[in-house]
Amino acid sequence: MKNNFPKRFSIVLKESNLTYDEVGKILGKSKSTICKYASGAIQNIDISTVVKISELFDVSPIWLLGFTKDRHYKIKE
Repeated sequence: MKNNFPKRFSIVLKESNLTYDEVGKILGKSKSTICKYASGAIQNIDISTVVKISELFDVSPIWLLGFTKDRHYKIKE
């Protein structure tokens, strides 16, 4: 499966008007790490970080990871 995270992360970053530095501070990560997430240089992102990012940008972690086209997909219980 193609890694859609960098592309989708970049989309929500751009739409938010937050800087890499601001997102890094919110997530407790460095600006460099945020840049690497957006570029795809870091491939194995911890799931807890994916969840934090999804909460920050109000999108589904499932969408961020590329498993659905629905930004607000909810896993049914």
